[in-house]
Amino acid sequence: MIFYMHCEIKYVGKARNGISKYWCLTHKALASNKQGNKLDFCLYEKKDRYNKTLFVQDKKIERIQIVFDNLLKNKIPSIYINDTVFEGVLIYEDMVLDDKDFVGFFLAQLNHVSLEKVCCSHCGHIHSDNGKFAYTPHKTHLCLYCGHFFRVKEENIGSEMAILFPSPEIKLEKRKQKIENVCSITYDMFSGSILINGQTIDTIIIDDREESLVTFLNNQLKDLY
Repeated sequence: MIFYMHCEIKYVGKARNGISKYWCLTHKALASNKQGNKLDFCLYEKKDRYNKTLFVQDKKIERIQIVFDNLLKNKIPSIYINDTVFEGVLIYEDMVLDDKDFVGFFLAQLNHVSLEKVCCSHCGHIHSDNGKFAYTPHKTHLCLYCGHFFRVKEENIGSEMAILFPSPEIKLEKRKQKIENVCSITYDMFSGSILINGQTIDTIIIDDREESLVTFLNNQLKDLY
């Protein structure tokens, strides 16, 4: 039996449609249904990750890999730290980084976007943009720590991960690969390399059409936030 860390749920106001919104401060996730009713537990499916924590300052981290065994079937990655799978969250000072933050960093690097230190005007936490917001500059941000929306003067993209770890440029080789039933992905954060089914490519062929790798991954991972 898995025992989850207790959800600390807080009312954070109403959405634009007038529906009440509750937020889990423990797992950085929505804790209300479509009708605006408060839930007993938040909607984050991987709450078990928060039962294991790794304090960045307590361990020398030499390598981080984000691995999708088969993106066509499962969009939740495995995280490897120093070549050992890590199913928890990283903590540094008041930053708490889970799988969504890793994927957001990956997408931002893939799209060669400029990452900035963005702070929530409500709670002061440094903000990370994930999913489609990791490659689309915007003025209105949703703080995953407190559940409030806040605005900035200029469109930007924030990342806690970029503050903590090196971010070498991702370089793709002009090569095509046909994707059928399996699309395994390994991204090495510290080297910037991406392997698709063991190869470095920039174009995939899927369902008899060609598509850039960047566009394909953006579409596949856009809802992970």
